[in-house]
Amino acid sequence: MNHRSIFAALTLLVPLAAGCAGRTAPFNEMDKAQITVLRLSQPPPPVAAAATPTGIPGFSIPGLPPEMTQMGSQILQGVGAALPPGLLPPGLIPGTAATPAAPVQPAAQLYKNSFAITAQMPLTDETLKNEILDILGAKGSFEGSPGQCFTPGMAFSMQRPGQPPADVMVSLSCNQAKADGFAWPYKGNGFSAEAHDKMANVYQKLWGPVPGGA
Repeated sequence: MNHRSIFAALTLLVPLAAGCAGRTAPFNEMDKAQITVLRLSQPPPPVAAAATPTGIPGFSIPGLPPEMTQMGSQILQGVGAALPPGLLPPGLIPGTAATPAAPVQPAAQLYKNSFAITAQMPLTDETLKNEILDILGAKGSFEGSPGQCFTPGMAFSMQRPGQPPADVMVSLSCNQAKADGFAWPYKGNGFSAEAHDKMANVYQKLWGPVPGGA
């Protein structure tokens, strides 16, 4: 390989090395991490189970002999059979079926016990991974004013070999990011206007248009 070929190869490698070295710790080491991206939302309110008519399990009056109890139950069943269908609530007469309970919706999977996970996937696109790390690893990305709220619409969970997860939650609507599992390396956490636009673009590449409140 001649000198020109070596120089050309080094020219291609320098931007990649500078990109990692130029990031603020710990993001300068996250190029080796497995990153899982999560789409978040506010958890839905709990759904109460619909009340189910229990009906009368059997005709019973305290103190009555068993034969009279049985006779009363037979009379009720005869009355129910003689009436037009649908006149009496299901389950009211012994031996008739009660209305089944409405199925209860399963509880949403929560992130950090606070936010609903609506989608998640491993990040396999190296170009997008570097784009995210470049935003998070630049001091100038966090020189804006954060909002007074925090409703994250996206999170990055970064797992390095032999290290605990380092997570970053992103709230575009509240213009801020928060760290979990490591110390935030900057004085502020509010996105600059440029970083906010870049992070919104990341969201669109992952999940589509940014919804309100994300």
